[in-house]
Amino acid sequence: MPQSDGPPPLAVPGFDEIFIPPARTPPDDRPEDYPAQPPERQAPDDLTWAAGAGAAEPNGADRRRFQLSAGAAVVSALLAQGPIMEVADVLAASPVQLALERADEALGELMNTHEVVPPAHVRARTARLRRGLERLGRRSMGTVESQQLLVLAGRVAVLGADAAFKQGDVGSARDLAAEGYLAGVEAGDGPLCGSAREVGAVNEFYVGRPGEALRLARDGMRHVGSGPVRARLVCQEARALAAMGDLRGAAGSLDQAYDLADAIPVDQWGRPGPSFDTFHPVEVSYNATTALCLLGRPRAAEEHADLAMPQLDGMDAPGFRSVIRFDLALAMARQGRLELDRVCELATDAIGISWGRTVASVSSRADQLLVATSPHSEVRGVRELAALVREWQRSASRQRPGPGTAVPPPPLDL
Repeated sequence: MPQSDGPPPLAVPGFDEIFIPPARTPPDDRPEDYPAQPPERQAPDDLTWAAGAGAAEPNGADRRRFQLSAGAAVVSALLAQGPIMEVADVLAASPVQLALERADEALGELMNTHEVVPPAHVRARTARLRRGLERLGRRSMGTVESQQLLVLAGRVAVLGADAAFKQGDVGSARDLAAEGYLAGVEAGDGPLCGSAREVGAVNEFYVGRPGEALRLARDGMRHVGSGPVRARLVCQEARALAAMGDLRGAAGSLDQAYDLADAIPVDQWGRPGPSFDTFHPVEVSYNATTALCLLGRPRAAEEHADLAMPQLDGMDAPGFRSVIRFDLALAMARQGRLELDRVCELATDAIGISWGRTVASVSSRADQLLVATSPHSEVRGVRELAALVREWQRSASRQRPGPGTAVPPPPLDL
């Protein structure tokens, strides 16, 4: 008898045999009662006290407060001297603990605005802050302060990686994400490790390396339990699996992401985008839209997009709002020319949302859409869309600070 070559390969299941999770809202009874944006960060108690401190030096336990207020006065005086000083100089002129608090406040300001500020400016600001933290690290400080500095530096690197990715600088994004990850490992900070891996996974996903994106997302999960960062990582896992054509795996990850999002309390909902301690549930339906479009399921994708787009449109998240429209347009364009009017409408809306703020992830989607619609260039709307995309992409050069142009640093005044 001829020898068997082994068991026959498993049959690929049909679409109907795989359960695709439906779009769903988190189980909060009235989510519209909560603000779409995260609350503003409160100033540290020490700084609140310093603002109303008297001239006399307090005694005993209040001595540290006096020292901080004196340092704050020095920083205020320095910032009042004509041109804005380098962040490194401002931090160097402050007592160590005050410098750490001011750097943390500067990072918080960047976290609150990075989705609406052009990425070139975010990158310049994170570079300034990194220089300041590097210089601060040369000073003598205790173990607790060294730990604070390490975590801050890692978070700034991760935000810088996100800005580099948005500019299309893949190499710098990889380096900065790896730097943030190593800082998280050294500090024993799981959310920092996970967030660094998430930004790294997004970078690899958009440059067409879904296998590496999947590896990074799953590696990040080793460092976190359930919660906001894990939800982000599972979303990236779903998109990577979808890009690799794994419908069953992507569907399972999306179902898990919805479950994780359901368990996140409302006070931990934050703006979409990189974060170390918040996650907005709309990111699941946003990523589900991308995943299902990649898998050639535009109708299922639209169900998730119908849930995501109204919520995203109420937030300062232009990149997310544009990408989800481009994803739907691209999926429809690949189905043929029956919906070209809808394709052009979605893409035009996406460009209008991101006009003046071109980022690589959105721009690459636009390029893919032009390729998909090029066989229909006899249609006037398709030609007009192509011209609009190119003009929008050319506008990106006006977002970069020119030679000698001052980029405002993070606010460090007291």
